Amino acid sequence: MSVPPSAHENGDQQRPEVSVVIPIYRNSATLIELLDRLDTALADEPREYVFVVDGSPDDSLEVLRAQVQSRPHLVVVELARNFGQHAALCAGFEAARGKSIAILDGDLQQRPEELPAFIAAWRAGADFVSGWRTTRNDPLQRRLGSIVLNRFVRYVTGVQLHDWGCPVAVIDRSVTERVATCGEQRRFLKPLVAKLSKRPTELKIEALPRQAGSSAYSSLALLGVTLDFAVSFSNRPFIKLTGLGFLMVAAGVGVGGAYLALRVMHLIDADPRPQAMAVLAAVLGAQLLVLGAMGEFTHRVYRLVQGQPLFEVRHEHRATTSPVAESADSRVR
Repeated sequence: MSVPPSAHENGDQQRPEVSVVIPIYRNSATLIELLDRLDTALADEPREYVFVVDGSPDDSLEVLRAQVQSRPHLVVVELARNFGQHAALCAGFEAARGKSIAILDGDLQQRPEELPAFIAAWRAGADFVSGWRTTRNDPLQRRLGSIVLNRFVRYVTGVQLHDWGCPVAVIDRSVTERVATCGEQRRFLKPLVAKLSKRPTELKIEALPRQAGSSAYSSLALLGVTLDFAVSFSNRPFIKLTGLGFLMVAAGVGVGGAYLALRVMHLIDADPRPQAMAVLAAVLGAQLLVLGAMGEFTHRVYRLVQGQPLFEVRHEHRATTSPVAESADSRVR
């Protein structure tokens, strides 16, 4: 049965302990094995699985819809088109009813059997348990891109996690509810979750070779994500740029002033090099000041005018025993 989204609030006593949210794009070859392994790994947990089909061009949606009636804790969220991984996860967060939200990729590069350890860390008090891949099977250029992105995100957020790109995590519901209020920043999900959480922690996991398909994040895509993150997530880089410009202007004025004073007192001979250095430092510093100010202004305007929907849900597919009422409206967020 296809049911559009509606309110899922049925009281904490009816919530499963964990909702596993998985974005799906070209993953039809691994879906049945993934569901079977989730059933085995989480057999002792009150649970639900929220699979978000992100405009996948293969038959992932048909494969999942065929499983809905035989797996009562399976929810299939069908997006209107491809919105991207983080938008798909946010759609899954809104459909999920669990007290905790686990996230996982659909390609079986990470073992579903790792999830019980993450859930145990959540029960121990962490509100954000992030995976840390100690082994990687990616090409060298992809690993280098990930290193650059990880260091930059650590710098911007101030949160010292090792692996910002790891798709495995468990997040407390109180954090995911606050994520829904953060507009365009939801496109950078893990940095936002880390920023909102109070007790983050990491667990080491092993990354396996991809069984089917290929990653959507090439080295160029990672560079684009880094630049987009720098512009839209935080104004900290622009503040630093402005500070650097101020220091360079001060250095240029200082060198020029010292050179002029020494020349007036006839303590040094005429030398064009200090003059050139002073002028160059002052000019470059002034340019950085202007760029930093423009960046800060652009960042504020960007936050004011954001209005495009992050995702649009066409339907939610649930078993007929689902407590969710039927409605004719799709959801745009």
